[in-house]
Amino acid sequence: MRKENIYTAKEKKVNENYFIGNVIIREVIGEGVIGSDSTSSAEQEMYHVTFQNGALTTLHYHESDQVLISTEGKGVVGLIKGGNSITDFEIDDNDIIFLEEDGDTVCIPANKLHFHGAIRGGTFSHIAIRKIYKENRANDNDIKRAENRWVYDLISEETGNTDPQAIEKIAKEIAEKIQMAVSKNLDRKSK
Repeated sequence: MRKENIYTAKEKKVNENYFIGNVIIREVIGEGVIGSDSTSSAEQEMYHVTFQNGALTTLHYHESDQVLISTEGKGVVGLIKGGNSITDFEIDDNDIIFLEEDGDTVCIPANKLHFHGAIRGGTFSHIAIRKIYKENRANDNDIKRAENRWVYDLISEETGNTDPQAIEKIAKEIAEKIQMAVSKNLDRKSK
């Protein structure tokens, strides 16, 4: 067992396909070799993520629930309607939640396409906690890694296109649609 701090934990390399804007990820508890000097867990992962200047995640989903706990600033979480279609989806006003106070907490259900991050122009930090493994409900003895699926791969799979420029074009259109939905809800909220 070893103590770790969310503000000074080891910084993790950021995959640019997973975020829009600048993000700092600190791995507080991760999967690894569990030992007396380790901050690893056999069951869960925990990150402290800082979204700078309005940064957001790209659309994605996890195969296990994800809990987000606000630690600083104002953020947003949005669920996507329309199944798991990445190119044809809707964002309902009721499916956008603003995290405005330190300690605000939300649980994003497994396999729900979503995004989260800072409100445009601001900085936002949260703790993200997720189970590393999932059970196959049909067979209790079948446990496998709970995967994350991100916009880049989802676009490629859905469209059958592997051209990076074509995928990037669709990803930008999706990001614009998300920003418009968030801005609309912010405007409505401030009235």
